[in-house]
Amino acid sequence: MSQPRTAADNVRVAAAWVVERTLATMAPSSVFLDSALSRCDERDRRLLRELALGTLRWCRRLDHVVSLASNRKFDAIEAPLRAPLRVAAYQLLFMDRVPAHAVLNEGVEHARRLTHRGGASFTNAVLRRIARSPTLADWPVDVADACQHLAIEKSHPDFLVGRWIERLGAEKTSQLLEANNRPKSLQLLAFRDLGGREILAESLIDEGLELEPSALSPMGLTVRSGNPLHTQAFRLGRFYIQDEASQAAALIPPPQPGERIFDAAAAPGGKGFTLIAIEPTVHVTMADVSPARLLTVRSNLERLRRQLPVIAADAGAPPTTRRYDRVILDLPCTGTGTLRKSPELKWRISESEIGRLSRQSLRLLEGMAPLVAPDGLLIAITCSLEPEENERVIEQFLAQHAEFSLLPLDGVLDYPLEQWIVGNGCWRVFPAGDHDGFTVHTLIRSRRGTQVTVPQVTGSRRLDSPRISTLSAASLKGLDLAWTGFSC
Repeated sequence: MSQPRTAADNVRVAAAWVVERTLATMAPSSVFLDSALSRCDERDRRLLRELALGTLRWCRRLDHVVSLASNRKFDAIEAPLRAPLRVAAYQLLFMDRVPAHAVLNEGVEHARRLTHRGGASFTNAVLRRIARSPTLADWPVDVADACQHLAIEKSHPDFLVGRWIERLGAEKTSQLLEANNRPKSLQLLAFRDLGGREILAESLIDEGLELEPSALSPMGLTVRSGNPLHTQAFRLGRFYIQDEASQAAALIPPPQPGERIFDAAAAPGGKGFTLIAIEPTVHVTMADVSPARLLTVRSNLERLRRQLPVIAADAGAPPTTRRYDRVILDLPCTGTGTLRKSPELKWRISESEIGRLSRQSLRLLEGMAPLVAPDGLLIAITCSLEPEENERVIEQFLAQHAEFSLLPLDGVLDYPLEQWIVGNGCWRVFPAGDHDGFTVHTLIRSRRGTQVTVPQVTGSRRLDSPRISTLSAASLKGLDLAWTGFSC
């Protein structure tokens, strides 16, 4: 007599569906994960998220283990069995909350429903072998080629690992791969005109959350435990969920009071929100070409209780003749800096995709150039680490636009952001700690016949909160959070 199915069993089935659909369609995992999460009880959502994203993150290494355990190439396994085997292998190798026998029972039952008795027997044999040796060390990667060995071991495509080794070296590449494989922490953006992150932290701590201050953003908080979406602060629109590196990227360089800013590819709104979070007196206009994404912007603005101009516009075709002090452009890219948050991206990146997106980025920069006022800034931001999507695009743009030049960032950025200046006008942070990877290029438009004046950092104020510091001494140790004219 078979045992009744549990809620956890349903979660495993849902996770396999998310994995299968994501890899089959190459659509964002969030499309399927959000759908599955909406049908789960609150207590099961965390497990579902971990199973789905963890399996996508470690997909290649899991395929290697399943292949060894089954004595056949992974591609030779019946297609309907692949996702359930991956999810079950992930549980056996990476999780210890669920007993192995429960994983085996549900895996076999799932296989029986998907295929036939032979498929169930095959699944049972494979999972039993993995359960007897439930660590990655039990299934070593025996491949001679160094690049392929590292790619399988760290679950990345050969293509990405090869280009990173060539550019960064084997040691730094290995560190990058390890960072990509760590789960992403949830991070919050607080608003200066609502009391800043100290006041926000006070209210969230009172509701049972554990928090640490961001290492990159003066308005950022990292959630260590608890769900901020269930708090009164969320309902009142007192914070926005955003990666700390994304927050920091919007501050290259820091905004000045009263600046007129055009956010050209604004959805879902994070860069613009960061600017008004830091400097409430700036005037931000948000634009995006996608009506659906603009609805997201409007929804976020409504929850945050902010009123900002929002327009539908293609960044490649200026929607106005008005000039702005700062034009921000999130360039389309492969997202190689955000693989820990969106692990499915690494399985669809290709040379041709990098080239296509780079050409599109150049078109958008060309379109936004006329909106930049003399002495104004054109800020190009990507969540990519690839030179073709960053430096090469900027070089091509500057070759056609003599009125623009890269703005030197030395003396413009305060600690800690100054340590990630990687070249003239270029700032880059790699995935590490709790944050994603971003690249920012800052261009300034000169007046004809005049010399560009570079803004300098003058004065600073230490941002600390006794209550946050007490809870997070480890995160604040050795970290001097000094920022120009910012207050919390």
